[in-house]
Amino acid sequence: MKYFIMAFALLSGHCLYAQGIGYTYDGGDYSAQTFNANARFPLLKNMFGNVMYRHLSLEDHTVQSGSMQLFYNIKFSEKKSLVLIGTGGLYNEGWRYGAGFRYLYKHSSKINAGIGLMYNKQFFGNQLIPFFDINYEPSEKWTISGLFPIKPKVMYHFNKVLSAGMEITGEASSYRMTDTYLRNNQWTGLCRLEWLFTKRLLLSAGIGRNFINRYQFFDNDAKTGWTVITIPLSEKAQPVYEKESKGISANIGLSLRVNRD
Repeated sequence: MKYFIMAFALLSGHCLYAQGIGYTYDGGDYSAQTFNANARFPLLKNMFGNVMYRHLSLEDHTVQSGSMQLFYNIKFSEKKSLVLIGTGGLYNEGWRYGAGFRYLYKHSSKINAGIGLMYNKQFFGNQLIPFFDINYEPSEKWTISGLFPIKPKVMYHFNKVLSAGMEITGEASSYRMTDTYLRNNQWTGLCRLEWLFTKRLLLSAGIGRNFINRYQFFDNDAKTGWTVITIPLSEKAQPVYEKESKGISANIGLSLRVNRD
């Protein structure tokens, strides 16, 4: 209940630039349901924040998180900018934090690209996430966008309100519990449909499959050193137990878009 109160206060206490909610169902031998909510709001002229809430329900555990990201934009010119990123939050019963950057370059009216790196202090150790950021419009009907390799998306736009395409997402997350912590490694491929049914409201839905979806439970003092995205660079710690569930994945979400997005 304290996470719901915290999330409501964060989401309702500011003038918001964007906000959204989403629900995901992951099937298989060890099913899971996830509810997400986030909101973005201004802080300073070149800074904004993003608050996030997640509720993850497994067959035998429930974990929650409330976190915040800060973004500071340094604009060198009309084509070049650097975004500094800081993040931190309460992940069930423990605190996590991270920092990173994203450098963006506008090659033309149809191509924006950049590189970035995130560092996260996870309960299983230190995590690095290198990525390429791209927004490419090869034609009026097609867009290629997202963070490669962790969240690339290809979309075909039938018109200004209806789009369909494919998306891949990869994630390694962790949550502290009383005696153990949960580590979840997940890679998912989805077919997506997006419908801008009003000037500001976007309804999205996706269905696909988890080709990696692993839930591992470790003693709280177990560490695995450095990890790049979901790949450990040192010897793996032995979990107390683990569940692996490859199956259908489906999600639906509603987001509010405004001119600043």
